[in-house]
Amino acid sequence: MTFVRTAAHITSVHLTSQITDSECHDILQRHADGLVGASETRRLIAESLHRSGIAGAVSKEKTVLGLQLMHDLATEMDELLFQKVMQNEPGGFDLDLGLDASVSGWARQLLRASRLSILRNIQTRTTSKLTLVDPSPMRQWQDSGWVAGPYAAFHNATSVDRNDPIHISQTMEDAADWLRSKTRHLRDSSKLAAQAATIMHGYSVPALVRPQILERKRLKTMVDAEPGLAHRSIAAMRALIEGEPYEVIDEGLMALWDDYSFDQIDALTRAAPRVAGVLVDSVLADRARPSRTVLRSFRASVRALGKGRGWARLADETCEAFIALEFEAYSSFDTTGSDYRDERVAGRRIAILKAPAVFTRALAFKGQRLGLNETDMYEQLDRLIRSLTDLEVKVPDAA
Repeated sequence: MTFVRTAAHITSVHLTSQITDSECHDILQRHADGLVGASETRRLIAESLHRSGIAGAVSKEKTVLGLQLMHDLATEMDELLFQKVMQNEPGGFDLDLGLDASVSGWARQLLRASRLSILRNIQTRTTSKLTLVDPSPMRQWQDSGWVAGPYAAFHNATSVDRNDPIHISQTMEDAADWLRSKTRHLRDSSKLAAQAATIMHGYSVPALVRPQILERKRLKTMVDAEPGLAHRSIAAMRALIEGEPYEVIDEGLMALWDDYSFDQIDALTRAAPRVAGVLVDSVLADRARPSRTVLRSFRASVRALGKGRGWARLADETCEAFIALEFEAYSSFDTTGSDYRDERVAGRRIAILKAPAVFTRALAFKGQRLGLNETDMYEQLDRLIRSLTDLEVKVPDAA
């Protein structure tokens, strides 16, 4: 695409978004004024978003797909968008918050976040159907040249030159040196996080997709019960992408690898099973309890994302709820007695039970800038705490 065509496309998308936002704002304002009921408002918003073609536009972003798969992706995205707009329950489109925000922006964010999951579901269904006719459908398409360009682009996407053995060897050595320097100062989940950071640096791969607490517990029970399941899940993901027969693995485990390119999946599939095991164990574990200094900084950052009477206290409650959902109840270095630790565990359980109500109040607070919905808010809180706690492999040249 030429620069002129690209600029024209960007301008077109911008104008479409402006028109859609203006139209949706008018609909939401009529609802706020009591002129239109909630159900009718949602239906009108859904129609406006459908007419805008947002689902089709997002389906083409960063795509390496064949035309049919792209069309299927757009159709699934359109359906998801309709469901979320019409959903009254938490997680659906908020009519009150939507009045002060970009509806098209919310839609794009929702679809982008769901893209890989939708695509994987489509590929699973398609592969299952085609395997009844031909056990190697993807290879047949490759040979025909139908998806040769996109297929190669996806399979060759990688962040480093894996054909350079010197680079790979040095990266692995740097990562191992860093881990040795850290191990003596870390315990339990901190040590596991350091091992995962070392693997991510050594193999040049991103962090796995971290599920929320109930899903983490469910998956952790499965992984603990079946040694090697983590490696089998990434092997199944590789086979699925290649169109080869694959072991049926829990959907939640497969979803952990959603942010990986084929080359990254391929590299870890060929590595020792323990490599995938460490990454999965780390992403499913409670994170190490932050220090008091980090917690103070975290609370201050969250307080700064809102204003108004009562916000400071609500911000602190929001932080407490998030910390309870993501982190251990007490530090591994804690030297107090078992009574105190039991008290901390009980306090965490209470905070977890209160979390949904706390998040609902935080989202409804006028003037808060944590997000339009619970997903936005959770991701914002996660970014803030990770900026204060995440372990990053540092080598001499980068330190």
